[in-house]
Amino acid sequence: MEELNGVTIYWLISIGLIIGYIMELIMGKRGMSLTGNLIGGVIGSLIIGISAILLNLFAALIYAAIGTIAFLFLCNIFNVHPQEKRSAGIAQK
Repeated sequence: MEELNGVTIYWLISIGLIIGYIMELIMGKRGMSLTGNLIGGVIGSLIIGISAILLNLFAALIYAAIGTIAFLFLCNIFNVHPQEKRSAGIAQK
């Protein structure tokens, strides 16, 4: 079992940053910005990782990585760009 200490927090933050950067490369201009993906990755990884540690789940870092990928995927898919909707509506008229 993993403990909640400084090294674990470091790895959770690192996992969130790496996954946020990879999601930015995959989604490109369609999703959130790089800053949004990085911040969302860190927040998602910390919340999911700490929750897994507190629930005494085995391999909390792996749960954090998988959960962060799912969290950022959903955030990027349902991200709405109001300017694009407005310009698309004007172009159709």
